[in-house]
Amino acid sequence: MHTHWKNRLAPAALGLALITLVGCDAAEQSAQKLAEEAKKEAQVLIEESVGEVVDELNRQVDSLQESTNRALGKAELEEEAETEPQEAERTRDEGVET
Repeated sequence: MHTHWKNRLAPAALGLALITLVGCDAAEQSAQKLAEEAKKEAQVLIEESVGEVVDELNRQVDSLQESTNRALGKAELEEEAETEPQEAERTRDEGVET
């Protein structure tokens, strides 16, 4: 009688183990798929963040360039104002020599 019970228990245990393994395989595949999707989403977020940082950096560089150009423009105007009287003197001096 005990052998009859063991004969029925062995296939049931084997079936249960097989179902468990199939379930584990499915769970592993689901976990891998979820991990891949999470990785893709993270990459998208990183790319968007980097893009926003680069855009902001470009805006700041443009602003700095404009400020520098304005400052240099004022300095150039001041230099031109200083050099005009000197050029006028040279022109007068050269005109006297001829």
